[in-house]
Amino acid sequence: MNYIVKRVVLVYFFGFISVIAFASFPVELQSLFTYTEPESFKLDAWGFIIGILTTPFLLLFGLPLLLLFINKKNFRRSLAFGWLAGVVLIILIAVLAASEFVFLY
Repeated sequence: MNYIVKRVVLVYFFGFISVIAFASFPVELQSLFTYTEPESFKLDAWGFIIGILTTPFLLLFGLPLLLLFINKKNFRRSLAFGWLAGVVLIILIAVLAASEFVFLY
């Protein structure tokens, strides 16, 4: 019985400590009430084209992931959109090729 009481007291103690630690961080009220306009996204054409062209290499080898180390936010986003467009193009080409193959026979 004594062992169970010690465990319950420890659970309550550490629970209380976690609540106190969570509540002890200061919060700036000014940052809560001010609204900043989010940065608008501008598509980087070179990043998008490179993303489309490197999609097969991404799927086969994973090497184009090194392009994500380029320190331009819009380039990285455009590259990701290019990879997504490249995957969609590959799926579309595969579906069209499969449908042509079905209609041949």
